[in-house]
Amino acid sequence: MWEAIQPEQDHSRHRLILTGVLPPGFKKALDGTEELLVGSREDGRERAVRAWFVVTADHEIYLFNYAYALRVARWRNDPWTRLTIPGGGPSVEGRVRFVDPGELDTAVQEMIVERWGMWGAPTPEGLRRMVRDGSHVLARVEVP
Repeated sequence: MWEAIQPEQDHSRHRLILTGVLPPGFKKALDGTEELLVGSREDGRERAVRAWFVVTADHEIYLFNYAYALRVARWRNDPWTRLTIPGGGPSVEGRVRFVDPGELDTAVQEMIVERWGMWGAPTPEGLRRMVRDGSHVLARVEVP
């Protein structure tokens, strides 16, 4: 179940094989889906909750969350995640990387702002401020 990425595998050689790009089959299954089941693990137990997401033109997937959320705390200790299409759809395992929205191109920032604008990030500047101030995190899911 946890064979894709283990915490002890977190070194530079393994990071080279991770990309933010989703497999084509999973990307196709996302079409028309508003939410994903997003997993995290702790003490040998996997937990999953529904979450909104955005997929960029480059097939990268981003999650935006409160910094104090339980799954974010779990990801800080173990960045493993499983993304599953609700209703028994396909899933993909990967690793969460927290990113600075200022490092993203304008089009990606605009997608994130459009999706989560009601959370108080109505502009790219607001998004960057929320992440910088520590109230929220922006995460990219990298898959093997």
